[in-house]
Amino acid sequence: MRKTSITVLLVIATVTGLWLQAESTLFSSDNFFQWRSALIQYSGILTIALMSLTMLLALRLPFIEQLTKGLDKSYRLHKHLGIASLLVAVVHWLLAIIPKQLVRAGILDKPVKGTGPNNSDSLYALVRPLRGLAEQVGEVAFYSFVVLAVVALVGVIRYKGFRYSHKLMSLALLALAFHSAILIKHSYWPYPITFITLSLIWVGCVAAVYSLFGRIGKSKQHDATVSEVKYLAKDKVLDLRLAAPSWSGHHSGQFAFVQVSGEEPHPFTIASSAKQDGQLRFLIKELGDFTSSLKNRLSLKQKLRIEGPYGQFDFKHPAPQVWIAGGIGIAAFKAIIEERQLAPKEQETHLYYCADNPDQQFIDELKQQTSKANIQLHIINSASDPLLSVEQLHHEVIDLMQRTIWFCGPVAFSKALKNDLAKLTFNLNNYHEELFELR
Repeated sequence: MRKTSITVLLVIATVTGLWLQAESTLFSSDNFFQWRSALIQYSGILTIALMSLTMLLALRLPFIEQLTKGLDKSYRLHKHLGIASLLVAVVHWLLAIIPKQLVRAGILDKPVKGTGPNNSDSLYALVRPLRGLAEQVGEVAFYSFVVLAVVALVGVIRYKGFRYSHKLMSLALLALAFHSAILIKHSYWPYPITFITLSLIWVGCVAAVYSLFGRIGKSKQHDATVSEVKYLAKDKVLDLRLAAPSWSGHHSGQFAFVQVSGEEPHPFTIASSAKQDGQLRFLIKELGDFTSSLKNRLSLKQKLRIEGPYGQFDFKHPAPQVWIAGGIGIAAFKAIIEERQLAPKEQETHLYYCADNPDQQFIDELKQQTSKANIQLHIINSASDPLLSVEQLHHEVIDLMQRTIWFCGPVAFSKALKNDLAKLTFNLNNYHEELFELR
C-alpha cells in the first residue's frame, strides 16, 4: 500500500511542478485575479487527475490489484481519492464563484480580460467558441458529482442503488473531462502540463466508458450452480457451496463476487481451498437486506454467476503466524486451514476465533480440521469470555514479536489491536488485514 501512496503522491507532485513551470511569474505577482486564475487552473487539473485515478482503481484490473496489494486496498484508496477529488472540486468551485460575487457587490474591481490569440486558423480559434458550453457543462457536472459523492459516502442507499449511482459518476467524469480539456488556459499549451492533463483526462474517459459498458470484471466471470445450501440459525450464517466447472482456481484468503439473478454482485470470502472439481464454499453472514434474504432465495441446482478471484490476503509470509478471526472473518481462514491439513507447517500456528455464541457444529468442524494441520485453536466466546487482548496474545504466544499477524474481522477490533501492539513496539508491517469494505 505504501508503494501505491507514493505513486499517487508522485502524480500530484508532478502535476504541481509542471503547473508551477507554466506559471513562472506567479510568485512575483501581487495581482489577485492572476492568482485566482492560476489556482482555478491548478485545482481543476488536480480534480480531474484525482478523479481519473479514482476511476482507474475501480476497474478491478490485475496490475492495479498487484500494485495495491489487494482489491480491498484498491477500493479503500479509491474511496480516499474520491473524497480528495470532491474537496478539491469544491475549492475549484469556490475560487470561480466567490470573486464573481465580490465583483457584483462592488467589493472587487472587475478584472481586465485579454482577448487571446487572433489567428483565425489556429486550434485555439476552434476551441474558444466551446468555452461557454464547457463552463455550463462543468457547473452541472460539478453539482451532480457532489450529490453522487455525498450519497456514496453517507451510505444511506442499498447496494444496488449504490452501484447505479457509481455508474452515473462515470457520466459526471466524462462531462468534467470535456470541461477540463476545453478550459485549459491557452498560455499553458506550450508546456508539458497540458500534455499531462490531457493524458490523465484520456485515462479517466477510457475508465468511465469501460465502466458504463459493463466491462468491469467480465473476463473473470463464471457460471455456477448451487450444490449445497445450509443455514446456521445460531450464527445467522448461510453455508453455501457452489459448483463452477470453469473456475480456474484461487489462493487461500481470496474472495469472489456472487451474483444472484436480478441482483448486483456482492463480495464474499471463499471459505474452501482450490479443488480440481471447481467446488467453492462461502460462509455468508446476515448483515443486510440482501444477505438476510439469501436463505429464502437459494435452492439446489439454482444458477448463479461468480466473478473472481480477488484479494491478496494469502498467508505467504515465511515467518510463523498468528491468525485472528472476528465473527464471520473466520471465512478468510477456512481455505488455508484446509490446505494446511495436507501440508502442516513445522512451526505451530495460533488461530483465535472470536464470536458471540458460535455454532457448536461449526466449532467441532474447526477443531477437527485444525488438529490435523498443526494449528492451535483458541475459541473466545465474546458473550461470556473477556475480549481478546494483546496481553493475552503476548502471554499465550511466547514468540509473538517474531510472528506475523493475520486479521479479518470488525474494523474497530483491528484498530484496538494495532494500537496496543504498537505500544509493545510490534512491527505493524507484519500485521496483515483483510479490509473488505468495498463501498
